[in-house]
Amino acid sequence: MISPRKHLWDSQGYDQQMYIEDWLLKLDLNENAMGPSPKVVEAIKNITEDDIKYYPAYGELINKIASIHSIDSNMVLPTNGADEAISYIFSTFVEKDDFVVSVSPTFAMYEIYAKNMNCNYVEVKYDEKWRFPVEKFIRRITKNTKIAIITTPNSPTGEAISREDLIEILNACSNCLVLLDITYSSFAQDDFIDLIKQYSNIIYTKSLSKDHALAGLRIGYIIAHPDILNLVKRIISPFSVNTVAAKAAIAALNDTDYFKNIKNKVKVSKKYLTSELSKIAKTVYPSDANFLLIDFDSKAEFIYKRLLNSDIKVKAFLNNPLLKNCFRIALPAPDECKMIVDKIKEKKDLIVFDIDGVLIDTRKSYRRAIKSVYEFYTKKEISFETIQEAKNLGGLNNDWDLTEYLLKKDGIEMPKSQIIKTFQAFYIGENFNGYITNESLLIKPVILKELAQKYDLAIFTGRPRPEALYVLQRWNLWDLFSVIVTMDDVPADSQKPDPYGLHKIMDIINPAKVYYLGDTADDMIAAQKARVKGIGVLPPQDKSEILKQNLIEKGAAIVLNSTENISDVVNIEI
Repeated sequence: MISPRKHLWDSQGYDQQMYIEDWLLKLDLNENAMGPSPKVVEAIKNITEDDIKYYPAYGELINKIASIHSIDSNMVLPTNGADEAISYIFSTFVEKDDFVVSVSPTFAMYEIYAKNMNCNYVEVKYDEKWRFPVEKFIRRITKNTKIAIITTPNSPTGEAISREDLIEILNACSNCLVLLDITYSSFAQDDFIDLIKQYSNIIYTKSLSKDHALAGLRIGYIIAHPDILNLVKRIISPFSVNTVAAKAAIAALNDTDYFKNIKNKVKVSKKYLTSELSKIAKTVYPSDANFLLIDFDSKAEFIYKRLLNSDIKVKAFLNNPLLKNCFRIALPAPDECKMIVDKIKEKKDLIVFDIDGVLIDTRKSYRRAIKSVYEFYTKKEISFETIQEAKNLGGLNNDWDLTEYLLKKDGIEMPKSQIIKTFQAFYIGENFNGYITNESLLIKPVILKELAQKYDLAIFTGRPRPEALYVLQRWNLWDLFSVIVTMDDVPADSQKPDPYGLHKIMDIINPAKVYYLGDTADDMIAAQKARVKGIGVLPPQDKSEILKQNLIEKGAAIVLNSTENISDVVNIEI
């Protein structure tokens, strides 16, 4: 394999979608969900043969942009989206070991382009959510700083910088460029373009994807002092903006009435969603853009997946420390906002699944690991039937406990930590290449997907979280389960048959009715203690009448021969 430049080894690129996905509402990338002006579509339909066979010309587009911003045409450069504009600026002005300063969180591409140039990318974190950290930002600007980057309004946080703070930064940046990304400024009070008359070191980038709904055509532009822009022109790709995009942009910019209507709809949607979601969420942050950032706290993963399984896609920051439990939702048309609120508030029935023996066949993984550990220490064979008999006794929270029980029964005492270490060596192996790879699904994904559209699904398992997530991600099931409670999420003294895990799930989801599918006596006892419907499932290794009766005695309302039969019973009051 041919190696890239060394500094790119640890870089992560920007993921690209492979196909246009058909969502009921697609609100994850801040596109204008209300669509472009009809005049844009008309302009595209009127593309001529000459428009296609000749290279594009940009005079009309440049003049239109210049007129809108009341600047000279020699201060405008059309680009293939704002991403290309930012890339040009980095390629023109930034060298290895230069410093670039930006805030965090913000648009991911700044850091990607900085790493591409092998420069020093300095992130200034917010002290207050979300007010631009102007004093801290200025302190990070030194004689080695080449570019200071400000996005206003910022994404994903939504706030616009104040004019006073921006001027303070400009005055502190006399020896460096200030890159002002104004992609969302059409929805804010100010785009600050007039400041270019006072500060020759300011350079603006803008995309037409968000306001004019031209995301699929990839068009943006740079505004800068002519001397700055002439330097950028030395490295640009010729004709990177195609004729179709240029003509569409002209049509969009000319249809001022249409965009005025879009802005009004954004305001109405923002007001409604802010009001309604404030009743549900921890915080709905004020926004000067066409999106809202919302902190749903402990309900974040549940609400994200509830929306996802309702065919509504938003941008989730579930694990980002600065944005933990936050969503960014692009604002749809006002009549579509109620759909979002209704889907979140809807009270559904809940089906909770155990993993082992219910979702996953563990005969060749966990059971094999128990057998291997037992035989490793005792030097004697043990049958899978004997292991199952011990499992059926109940009171053993997980397979580590079961292994310890079997060893003690044979007179072998050793630290639990040693048993776990040996068990994991067989089961996990090195980087998940052990017995865990032998596991298989006990229910077709299509059945789970159908269930997830009608019910809320959750996981309550005695597995450690990494092992639970491994199997869910291996078969692309993670999105289907709104809440995942594992061994790691339950106190040591509250493992099954304690109902702690079920209560934790119900506190988040607040369902109508609850069904819990498990394959052990402990699962059924936990269900009974939580006052939910326990549904027993006979695992692949034991389809016996003895186990069936045991599950019923411990509280199972019904016992299934296979997990796939669940769709036949959840509609019946049992």
